[in-house]
Order: sequence, then structure tokens, then C-alpha cells
Amino acid sequence: MSTAMRRLLLVLWPLVLVSAIGVVYTSHLCRLQYTELASLQKEESALQVEWGQYLLEQSTLASLARVEKAAIEGLGMRAPDFNEMIMVEP
Repeated sequence: MSTAMRRLLLVLWPLVLVSAIGVVYTSHLCRLQYTELASLQKEESALQVEWGQYLLEQSTLASLARVEKAAIEGLGMRAPDFNEMIMVEP
């Protein structure tokens, strides 16, 4: 083997090692990022479920029948009789 070939190998061999270590490090970072992505997607899914439950609860609490029942029982309100109504002319 000639000296020029040996010099070339001495230069290229460390570059190959550095490149291999770079590939391993990059793969490791990709796995970490993917794990974080999966965790965030799981959290997003849980928040979507919680949001849906909140909307359902909100619509239940704001239902007309519930508001009317609360007005009658809690506040003692009632619908006025026809004789108690006053018509306002424009």
C-alpha cells in the first residue's frame, strides 16, 4: 500500500467515524422528538374529551326546562296570568 493511500485512509477513517456518530445521535434525537409528539397527541386527545364533556355539561345546565325549574322552585317565579299582562303600543 502506498503512502498516499495510507494518508488518505488516515484522513477518511476519522471522518467516517464522526459521520457514524452523527447518524446515531440524530436517530436518538428523532426518537426523543417522536416520544414527545406522541405524549402531546395523547394530551390533546384527553383535552378534546374534556372539552366535549364541558360542552355537554354547558348545554345541559342552560337547557330551557332546567332554567324554568330553577326560576319556579328557587326564585318563586311564575308565568303571569292574562289579566296581569300589560300590552304596550308602539
